[in-house]
Amino acid sequence: MLIFDSPMKRSIRQWSLLLLLSGHSTMFGQEPRQSYLLYPGETYILDIEIQQNTYSESTNSDEVTLYSKSRLEFSIDSLKEPDLIYTSVQYGELSLSMIAPGLNLDVNSNDGSSQLLSSMMDSLEQFEFRVITDSRGALLEQQGLGARFEKLAALPAGDSGEHALILNTLREVYGPDAFSSLFTLFVNVYPVIQPMSNWTNDMTYYFNTKPVQLVNRYQLARTTEDIMTIQGMGMINAQQNFRENTDLGEVESAVSGSQTYDFQMDRGSGWVKRCVSRQRILIETTILESRYLPTGLKIPSYTETVFEISGSTLNRND
Repeated sequence: MLIFDSPMKRSIRQWSLLLLLSGHSTMFGQEPRQSYLLYPGETYILDIEIQQNTYSESTNSDEVTLYSKSRLEFSIDSLKEPDLIYTSVQYGELSLSMIAPGLNLDVNSNDGSSQLLSSMMDSLEQFEFRVITDSRGALLEQQGLGARFEKLAALPAGDSGEHALILNTLREVYGPDAFSSLFTLFVNVYPVIQPMSNWTNDMTYYFNTKPVQLVNRYQLARTTEDIMTIQGMGMINAQQNFRENTDLGEVESAVSGSQTYDFQMDRGSGWVKRCVSRQRILIETTILESRYLPTGLKIPSYTETVFEISGSTLNRND
């Protein structure tokens, strides 16, 4: 027996289906907000652990191992129109180890062997600097951290060589360029226009104090009621080769590499809850002029870095 569908019945079913889909979209299909919702008076924390290993195919086969642990506390001072977040920032719980046997370099903040290193790190932890950002995490201005390093450079030291070594190491790991790089890697995550499922952010990243171009491509992989998962891949290229005078002579270096990201972001504040990121960089150094090595010799070095980020929030009443 054939059952003919009347226009009224079809209309009722279509409206029922539309309402069902609409309710489903409201409950499960809402696009998450892809920006920060931060409140004045609250503090947002990043605990950062960095493990870095560098191997160079030079005549000495140099190996450099770096380990750094730090806490960055971001206290929200005020929000201003049109889209500005004024924040006070402070380093805490600093721990640093850097070993390079071929360079006769051994810096360790945990063994108490260097009073100068301890003094400089204490000075960093007791200092507050300021940043201005927007709600998607773009760093618009940084104030004060450079001046703090100028004061560290002026500290009296009995051994000028030790002073220069420690200052340069701290600047490379915690200085203004290093802070800008970490902030842009792990805070400047969200797209300019939202909502988006795929987007790209370009940034300047400082590797061994050298500015390189990093193009990050992100994907909104998954959302739950509490967590937004964002995955990403970055490609690193120097805008130009770097020329400098080193112990080997005059050299030119080209930088390339990649970086992966796996973010878990809090859906309420937008703040990162956890991120694991792996970076691989190749530097190819060409000898231009040297008393020891032939001109045109190419020396590659490889650096692998693992970043582990843990985020949290201190509420007003904590």
